[in-house]
Amino acid sequence: MKKIIIISTLFMSGFLAAVPAMSVFTINTSDPVGYLAWARGSGPALAKINNVVSSGVCQPGYGAEEFGDMYYWSLFENHADSISGDLTDPVYAREIAKIASKRTIRETDHYSVLTEGSGAFETGQTFANYNINVKTKNPNGYLQALAEFQTAAQANGYEDITLEAYQINTGDYTGQIMVVIQAPTPQRLGAFLDSSNESWRQSLNNRIVKLRYLKRGFIMNCEVNYAR
Repeated sequence: MKKIIIISTLFMSGFLAAVPAMSVFTINTSDPVGYLAWARGSGPALAKINNVVSSGVCQPGYGAEEFGDMYYWSLFENHADSISGDLTDPVYAREIAKIASKRTIRETDHYSVLTEGSGAFETGQTFANYNINVKTKNPNGYLQALAEFQTAAQANGYEDITLEAYQINTGDYTGQIMVVIQAPTPQRLGAFLDSSNESWRQSLNNRIVKLRYLKRGFIMNCEVNYAR
């Protein structure tokens, strides 16, 4: 898949010297409940050996490239941690062996975090995302417009909504931006999407449309299985 996920997002106020990063494994399974159970049990052990800040799983309700797709995401303080995990660690081998026969890895992708999220996650936390992949000829202008959009949303009854941005570094969407609209529940995400014709959004909608080309969108529910 060309990517996606997840996630959401998230992060992080304390890492000013380095650029945070994210990895996403797109897996396919006929047993999503079993995969989630495995992620809850094995996720913390995998995170601790790979310097992960937080990790979790997102399950798309709309927009998956294949039925049964799920996204396992991990957030890191920096790019060095995100690409230096030890796949030969015996803990890694032990935990992956528990699920290897029950899922197929379809893709692995890497992202740079462009904007800060709403703060630190908590283990067990759930949230809903609407993720959009876009192309833009003016990334700085687009990111500024997203920041203004979030400020306006939070001033007009959507204070629990965040808009985050990630640069896609791998796969077919390399160089594009993934925008993550994140809400605490699917109901709140839906309410925000229902606001498209509200007066406070009109000028912002018109501005953003001129700055980007939509490439892909998907809606999903997510759960955090580890938070440092």
